[in-house]
Amino acid sequence: MKQFTRALDKDGRCFNYLCRAFPRLTSEKVKAGIFNGPQIRKLIKDTEFQNSMNTLERAAWKSFVQVVNNFLGNTKVANHARLISTMIEASKNSGFDEYKDPLPVLNTWRSFLKISGR
Repeated sequence: MKQFTRALDKDGRCFNYLCRAFPRLTSEKVKAGIFNGPQIRKLIKDTEFQNSMNTLERAAWKSFVQVVNNFLGNTKVANHARLISTMIEASKNSGFDEYKDPLPVLNTWRSFLKISGR
């Protein structure tokens, strides 16, 4: 979520929607992408939030939601590596600089799975 909000155009519709959706959050927290679980779940269900995105932002958001729903939630799908690599690729296409090389991120997820027994 942090990477997503940091990459948003601060004058764009999507960022402005975030500021309107959470009026109690300071603009600094929104710019930094500091959201709690209930706020993220609210955004996942919010179709107006998705409508405020451009095509690249929407693709990155949908891949993030897929990872949240199919890996970070109670359901763990077998193709988690593909979901994560798809999220990273969509993020790179949207202008997120944090995911230049997906291999370290995938290795971190694999290590997490081994440790957690999943």
